[in-house]
Amino acid sequence: MIAPDLKNDAKITVLNPMGYPPEITRKSAAPRPESLNGKTVYLVDCRFDDSIELLKQVQAWFAEHMSGVSTKIISLSAYYGHDDPATWEEIKKNGDAAIVGVGHCSTCAPAVATHAITIETKYGVPAVAIHTDKFDKVVKSVRKMGGLADAPTVFVPQPVMGKSAAELRAYVNGTDPITGRPVMLEIVEALTTQLSAA
Repeated sequence: MIAPDLKNDAKITVLNPMGYPPEITRKSAAPRPESLNGKTVYLVDCRFDDSIELLKQVQAWFAEHMSGVSTKIISLSAYYGHDDPATWEEIKKNGDAAIVGVGHCSTCAPAVATHAITIETKYGVPAVAIHTDKFDKVVKSVRKMGGLADAPTVFVPQPVMGKSAAELRAYVNGTDPITGRPVMLEIVEALTTQLSAA
């Protein structure tokens, strides 16, 4: 390696790699019902491996513990990285709330968070996203950049894919690894507690 010639008067330009942060437009959350009793909750499968299997356990929990709540599982019409206005319109027309999941990879977690924010802010339907705990920091960033920093999010352990029905049922009946609170309590509260106006 040749040492630089420090004797000449040549100057170098140093660029700041930080760049400029994009502008964030704050969005408003949808109003929440006081209760889910008598309501229809859509469980939105974002088509990442075995997401639907966890959502089936969420559906079973509602059937056992809140039988007055109707649930419907629906899968995105394409892969998780695409917006799905037709599905969002169906949820807006026929549903009262949505549970979106499961974000458990570095690309699907941001997509799931974005879909939940879209349902919430553009279609006026209360939504909560389910993610695995390894992606809490990226999800927090996506929520902030998406204009709804306090968008409801619940975490289950990593991984979801490849787990048995009994293991996924334990996730649903267990606690959020980030907060230590019961997963389903957080989900129900997320859909029935008004978000701050900030």
